[in-house]
Amino acid sequence: MEFQVMPDRLFGASVRINGRWLGVVEGQPLTFTLPDEGAFGVLVELTPLQSDPTGDAHPLGIARTIHVRDGEILEPNVMPDGWLHIRSRERRYEIHYIYPKTDALGQGAETLPVLLRTETADFDRDGRLDAVETYAASRSGHVRVRSAQGQILFQDVYPDNALRVEVADLTQDGRPDLLIFWRNGDLADPNGEDKMQLWEAQDGALSTFKGYTGIRRTGRSEVLVERRKSTPYRQLIECYRYSRKPEESAQFTLVKVEAQWLQRADTEEELLDAFLSLLELGDERGAEAYLARNVTLPEVAGVLGPFYAHDAGRLGEGRWRVEVYEWQVPGYYDRTRVFQLELLRRPDKISEWKIARATRK
Repeated sequence: MEFQVMPDRLFGASVRINGRWLGVVEGQPLTFTLPDEGAFGVLVELTPLQSDPTGDAHPLGIARTIHVRDGEILEPNVMPDGWLHIRSRERRYEIHYIYPKTDALGQGAETLPVLLRTETADFDRDGRLDAVETYAASRSGHVRVRSAQGQILFQDVYPDNALRVEVADLTQDGRPDLLIFWRNGDLADPNGEDKMQLWEAQDGALSTFKGYTGIRRTGRSEVLVERRKSTPYRQLIECYRYSRKPEESAQFTLVKVEAQWLQRADTEEELLDAFLSLLELGDERGAEAYLARNVTLPEVAGVLGPFYAHDAGRLGEGRWRVEVYEWQVPGYYDRTRVFQLELLRRPDKISEWKIARATRK
């Protein structure tokens, strides 16, 4: 097995493998090998060569153990934190990394929370209005529910100073619920999903769900939960109805989908970005609009399969080499798949080009 420690082109790295100094990686990868048979624990230690050029933060060295058995990467013993991940590329494995950072002395310190918004509702059903207070600091958002008597009913801190709160009877039990929407911008969350937290005042239950971005109130006093997905070219809003039976997990039933085109793809590069980004979002109907006549999505997407990121390079007029990256273990280990796309100029209202063919390489 061949491993390459890839440069990050900003901080560089002094590399140790199992306690042995391998060298310095700045502009070119460093290579080491392991036998194809046997079980190994590979301790990778990476120390930055320089500080942040801005002087606002210092990168911190990282050390992670990669477990290998008979030429296969095993799942880590602990949950991935996003600072190091491995990419399978044909017959070699690339080690990519991002340093965590700490503030330089006196720089970027967390500010005191500032009250941004207050909403009211009778959460404890005493006939008086309680207050939902939202605060923002430089790095975090704070939510506090205070009763009319001053008692703290709920409070928490989130890694998003742009979080939003909504008060609505989502559970349809006649009592107000608190919904908190935030996005974790920390690199420790490799998927970067939006999150929704539901606090039910009746019993203090607290549930967290991924992917939901807001609510929609209907004319029937019903509250739907939204998943809003977008690229520069298209926006997709999925509306779900929340339900839960006693002793069962919450269920979200898709009620309707709304889509809107935002921007035309005028160049070959924009077409590829638009098409592949929609496939990453799972918007197959939108992706189909970029296909040439008589070309079906299974003919193209069947070659691609599911993936979370992509890269493309031109081979010639209307011919592109595309790499897509598919997680094997989210946030830790992915594989690269390569294919070729052929394009035809077929102008319409959403794009100048269409995809005519996909070939697996």
